[in-house]
Amino acid sequence: MSARRVSVAVPVALDRALTYAVPDDWEQPPAAGRRVLVPLGSRALVGVVRSEHDPSPPERLKEVLADLDDDQPTLTAELLTLCEWLADYYVAPVGEAYRLALPGLLGNADARTAHVTEEGRRALAFAGPLLSRGAAPLTAPARRVLEALIEAGPSGLPVARLSRLRPRVPLRLLSELQDQGLCTLAWADAEASPMRTESCFRRTDLLWGGAADEERLKQHIGRSKQRRAILDYLEGQRDAVDGTPDDDGWVPIGELRGPFPRARELLAPLVVAALVAQQERPRRLDPFATAPAPDRPQVPTEDQASALRTLTADVDTGEFRSALLHGITGSGKTEVYLQLIAHVRAKGRGAIVLVPEIALTPQLADRFRARFGDEVAVLHSGLTPHQRLDAWHQIRAGGRPIVIGARSAVFAPVPDLGVIVVDEEHDGSFKQEDGVRYHARDVALVRAKGLSIPVVLGSATPALETFALARQGRHRWLQLRSRPTPRPLPQVELVPLTVHRPDPASLLTGRMRDAVDEAVRRGGQAILFLNRRGFTTDLLCEDCGSRQQCPDCSAPSMTYHLSRHRMMCHLCGHIEAAPQQCRSCGSAKLVHGGVGTERVELALAKALPGLRVLRLDRDAARGRQLLQTLARFRAGQADVLVGTQMLSKGHDFPGVTLVGVLQGDHGLGLPDLRASERTFQLLTQVAGRAGRGAVAGRVLVQAWQVEHPAIVFASEHDYLGFAEDELPRREALGNPPAGHLALVRIHGTDAGAVEQRAKRLAAGLRPRMAQVRAAHPSDDPAAPPVVMMLGPLPSPIERINRRVRYQLLLRARQRGPLRWLLGELRPWLGVEGSGEGETMAIVDVDPQTML
Repeated sequence: MSARRVSVAVPVALDRALTYAVPDDWEQPPAAGRRVLVPLGSRALVGVVRSEHDPSPPERLKEVLADLDDDQPTLTAELLTLCEWLADYYVAPVGEAYRLALPGLLGNADARTAHVTEEGRRALAFAGPLLSRGAAPLTAPARRVLEALIEAGPSGLPVARLSRLRPRVPLRLLSELQDQGLCTLAWADAEASPMRTESCFRRTDLLWGGAADEERLKQHIGRSKQRRAILDYLEGQRDAVDGTPDDDGWVPIGELRGPFPRARELLAPLVVAALVAQQERPRRLDPFATAPAPDRPQVPTEDQASALRTLTADVDTGEFRSALLHGITGSGKTEVYLQLIAHVRAKGRGAIVLVPEIALTPQLADRFRARFGDEVAVLHSGLTPHQRLDAWHQIRAGGRPIVIGARSAVFAPVPDLGVIVVDEEHDGSFKQEDGVRYHARDVALVRAKGLSIPVVLGSATPALETFALARQGRHRWLQLRSRPTPRPLPQVELVPLTVHRPDPASLLTGRMRDAVDEAVRRGGQAILFLNRRGFTTDLLCEDCGSRQQCPDCSAPSMTYHLSRHRMMCHLCGHIEAAPQQCRSCGSAKLVHGGVGTERVELALAKALPGLRVLRLDRDAARGRQLLQTLARFRAGQADVLVGTQMLSKGHDFPGVTLVGVLQGDHGLGLPDLRASERTFQLLTQVAGRAGRGAVAGRVLVQAWQVEHPAIVFASEHDYLGFAEDELPRREALGNPPAGHLALVRIHGTDAGAVEQRAKRLAAGLRPRMAQVRAAHPSDDPAAPPVVMMLGPLPSPIERINRRVRYQLLLRARQRGPLRWLLGELRPWLGVEGSGEGETMAIVDVDPQTML
């Protein structure tokens, strides 16, 4: 391929990269990993130059418009390789895979804004040539662009809008006008692109606190009370940290502006007098960050010490090793992570810690900040795009060598990465359910292997796939069998709802109500778990029995939220006022059906007067409010916390002596192969919140199916028993970990078009499946074939947000044949048709849900 051509991964749903020509006046083509601006139709998009090239590019190529990176490429060679693997394995558009590795502001479409210059105004005012520059007269397209920019005013005009002018404006024309000085092109994130810092101030030791120094201080401070107050404030910060490595007394100007609006004016003479030191430091990244107390390494238990010896040895070998850190709830997995990363940092290397939802586990982030201070970058959904870009720059520059975050943090550009930790590796939120459907745990394993570094997978309830690999010896299996505290795991009591009937309003049986009352009277706290938010989960008509359904989905009913007096669909987000009459028959006899956490909260406070109740679900706790709810409960300002699965995310509440599960078998009825596994994991994790303090814990699980293996083994804290019971059933059906799955989903607004496309895909796959079976015959005639296809059938939830959904399930005993089959399927994916008949087909490799 010519050296004057480059292959560019463009962030659109195209199943290939695009080839562009390099302008003749460029000295050399942009290197792999650099961001470039390229034309695509009437748009200009930001793409990434690939290291691979199209062997047969088209003869007529469009040119690259601009090279957007100043010094080094945005993506390293290691991340380029990871993105290429991602696109191949998950059968995803290559440009979408590359976009995952970029912070949003660096991968946006053409976010430039064009402004007319004074020279451009003058050029438009004259009909003749621009003699000052010797340029040719303005062409008609150039005049149209400059006229549009003048009309837009001082704010300028986004290039994306300029490119839609008719007749069409060539994007190359904008670059030419900029070269002639007639307009300017600026990126929306120009101010945020470099690693941002902020001025920080710290009290020095000069003239500190001695009575003899008071007069000398007055010479510098004068009669300004505010100046003295700010000096005392900084002294207080030095006293508070006591020289710890967290922030060592440095206070950012943003914090000082709160109590001292004229902070810079007040500080200037103090800095000149050397009473205060000034330093530019990385801007604080996390708006929800707290200032945790210093944390020292704990003396490890025997199991922790054994695990640390193995893991630190893995770090020292400089080879890829994977380990499953299997510890019961409360066994101190976090302390193992902390001491392992301290070992990695002593070697000057970095670390990535993946957690399911960082905003739900502020304690974890606080522990890392307390141990490692400003070396930690915390990435979560609460960050603005600019804050995320700040974090990305600081991480890449080596200023934040420890990264904690949710699944997207697996792409963090940590220099000299030394270890990757995946905490709660079983959690379903590590799987992306739209766009590129990757699993962060598996991407972490691939990235670690490419870098020849160890990866640690931690969980009290590992995914059965991970457990099976550990049992086969493909992961090291490190077990933590005891808690560092003297308290054992809590005792679990099963409460059969066939015997103990629950109160319809609160779902509490008499046994559960009495247990809550007793726990609170003894000075403890209680957690009540129900994995259904809202007030009631349906609204029923007493006359005709119909439910008030979402108009856009095929879910049984919408959820009623009392605080907003609204009906809400939790599948598509549809919201409407609560109806006064039944839609089907017009009757006004509407009654509330299933109970949600909002109703439990109110009913509990009524059943036990004086009880202080808080609620933790996605309706009641968002952003700062989430942190405040957790902090209030941890501080003992509430007696009971009612919540959904958010309660299972690793929270540590020392005061909790009782955990009550109101419907333990709620998830067992779902048509999903992992329903039993998820139920076991959820019950085990929630039960693990009890008894972490000085008082032993107790757990009550209400359920109709108290004899179900998932519930029985969870009540006994017996993961191995559950795994030995569940794995044979998986193996009999060829489901993971005994087999491999890929789910082909087809959706669109026209049910007939969706069904027909699903049938065509199935028809196209059948002869190829026959090829695979012929190439992989089985010695056992009774054994299932190497690959199977189920469907096409409507999805269990057939319609979501007005889109009808069909699916094909591919099941294989070996990964290789399935990979070949997906490669054959790849050209048939994507958008087909137009208008109402348009359909979309995608593949979900290693799906985590069948719904």
